[in-house]
Amino acid sequence: MDTIIRKPAPRSAVIELIKRYLRAPESSWSNGVSGAIAEFMYDEGETVELRETDECLSAVTDRGAISIKLPAQITCFAYEQLTHCTRSWTQTVALALPQTRAGVKVNRVITDMGVDKDAVNDEDREERLFDLGLGLEPIRFCVRTKEGRLIEKLTSLSGQVMLDQGRDVLELLQSSSPARIVISKLGRIEVYTPVPAKGAGTERGPHTHLLPKLLSKKELVIPDGYSATFHIYPPHPLHDKYGAEKPFDRLRHEDFQDVLKKTGIEDYLKEKAAVAAKGSRGEDAEGRSAWHNIARQVVKMQSPYNEANQPIAINAI
Repeated sequence: MDTIIRKPAPRSAVIELIKRYLRAPESSWSNGVSGAIAEFMYDEGETVELRETDECLSAVTDRGAISIKLPAQITCFAYEQLTHCTRSWTQTVALALPQTRAGVKVNRVITDMGVDKDAVNDEDREERLFDLGLGLEPIRFCVRTKEGRLIEKLTSLSGQVMLDQGRDVLELLQSSSPARIVISKLGRIEVYTPVPAKGAGTERGPHTHLLPKLLSKKELVIPDGYSATFHIYPPHPLHDKYGAEKPFDRLRHEDFQDVLKKTGIEDYLKEKAAVAAKGSRGEDAEGRSAWHNIARQVVKMQSPYNEANQPIAINAI
């Protein structure tokens, strides 16, 4: 996807966005890649501890935790896409680093990482961390435990390729439900909820997805030269974070349009502004960027909700 890169959002602006959405119960977060991802969220009224330092922002509940590092190079890219899950559009802010600074040490076999000295909670820093060895440069998908028999079993599997032992490993994780942790250069999400039984639905609240068949799928969204595994999903104007429909919330809609205007992917903003100016049909897609059809359909879906049925004003430059 060809994307024109404008000046990235500064660190100070990114930090304010992270703080703002960590305080919002209707936000949700993910860290990972297609097929190996952790998601964090908390509900209204749920006890959550927010932690702030100059180098890190965190949120901790009984069901999970998120910890985001704040290096000088951190930036973000906002965008909208289409989704069939809620018959609407998505709202996403990708937290990004330059590609050259975004990789983690790659393990291609199940690896005993020792005690988890970087665990979000002090009491978990003596537990054993095992990297499942998916061989992915942007992230590590790990499990953490203090349970002796599970440590013994995972130690016996160390050095083996997880994908060769896929069914056995997944059954082991389902039966033991260790903490699952997805780690990237920008931090981690830890999930403490039980692993669902095979065939069961996704748990509400923090959860993980480990789907080996999807690991090779590439999703090129943000501009070339950057990498993003951490994503924020701000409160949506048409549904809650679990996908349940709700009456249109204009303030939420306008809030994200403002974020989009300030930090959005420039090619998408240009296409959306061009389509809005010409009506939802827009121009012929031939010769236009890959964002054109997305912008055309998003503008069409959003049009009924815009004040006085006027296109959303977007300053792309």
